[in-house]
Amino acid sequence: MNANAESLNVGLPTSSFLPSIGGAEVGLHNIATRLQARGHRPVVIAPVPHCRGLREQNWDLPYPVVAFPPKVWGVLRHWPELGYRMLDAAFGRVARRFGIEVWQGTIGYPVGAALCHFAVPRGLPHLVRCAGEDIQVDRDIGYGMRINPRIDAQIRRWLPRADRLVAITESVAAEYREIGAAESRIARVPNGVDVARFQVTPDRRAVRAANGIDPDAFLFLCVGRNHAKKNFETLVDAFAALDRDDAHLAFVGQGVSRLAARAAELGVAGRVHLIEKADEPQRSDDRTRLPSDGLVALYRAADAFVFPSRLETFGIVLVEAMAAGLPVITTDAPGCRDVVRAGIDGLSVAPDDIDGLAAAMRNIRDDENLCAGLSKAALARAEDFSWDSVTDRYVALYRDMIAEHAAACQGEAA
Repeated sequence: MNANAESLNVGLPTSSFLPSIGGAEVGLHNIATRLQARGHRPVVIAPVPHCRGLREQNWDLPYPVVAFPPKVWGVLRHWPELGYRMLDAAFGRVARRFGIEVWQGTIGYPVGAALCHFAVPRGLPHLVRCAGEDIQVDRDIGYGMRINPRIDAQIRRWLPRADRLVAITESVAAEYREIGAAESRIARVPNGVDVARFQVTPDRRAVRAANGIDPDAFLFLCVGRNHAKKNFETLVDAFAALDRDDAHLAFVGQGVSRLAARAAELGVAGRVHLIEKADEPQRSDDRTRLPSDGLVALYRAADAFVFPSRLETFGIVLVEAMAAGLPVITTDAPGCRDVVRAGIDGLSVAPDDIDGLAAAMRNIRDDENLCAGLSKAALARAEDFSWDSVTDRYVALYRDMIAEHAAACQGEAA
């Protein structure tokens, strides 16, 4: 047990981690970093390929990262009970080595289910934070692990038994209820953003020049990997219908280069910029500042943000855009409407509504007063999602769960 009652030893197992860059990975890194800064002792437990990647790329993280057993995920998929026993042993070794007092699992399957298998029968304080396809399902686009009935069965069997399931939006809370979780086990904690980082104004013209963007154009920005649920082709179509030759559109994210054919077909290729990775010269030790300095600079170099997604768990890029003071246009879709309140923090249209999206972009482009008002509202909304307040809420959850388990043990002893 930790000798310092004010600090905690926290186990943070995850199915995916750095150097992969996504909402789940960035979120966990920021939580671990802030726990460490507060005097707690977090340790991340990640799959072998991620640990190897961190070593090979010389990442210098402020907290320890240890590996799960190699190939254990394949064992779990094919022989669940054997895989769970192997993971029980792995969790036990980490618990003994680091004196873990409370666990936080990131991604509901396989790690979340495995953590519950380990922690529930042992009476150990733990929570699980789902991140996207591990809990949400969209059969129309083939999205979601739970389309697989075997995985769905494991999620339904184990996740409702967790001490807490963290819902980063109300849309996720609804999915927890659908799999049978009691409302009392659902905790609302959003993802976060380092608001201060997005307030630093770069040399906009230099940032644009580095990415081949007209320095004088009105720039719409969209950030995210090119996946069917992101609906990026609809945004290309809406941009083509915008009919504003002085407007440009930049996509930043993995796979966005696949949009080139659609942009060329619509005759807007010269004004659509497809950036697979936002980079600018920076020291190697700055890689732990996520999102990257290059991406933050692009947010600040843009004039408005557009995100046409059909489905999100949280939509962290929306919060990042608001922290940068950008007027935001998004869709009335799960995960997006939870972050951007239509008519308050930004504009909202129906998913797949090309004409509605083009009209909203036209309004932003042509109405300076609307732009200024939405920018001010975006900045105010971003303050609701600071990483410091998010971390405080997690620590409060840890202490609540530890107290609940201590009370239960005293009750059994009596």
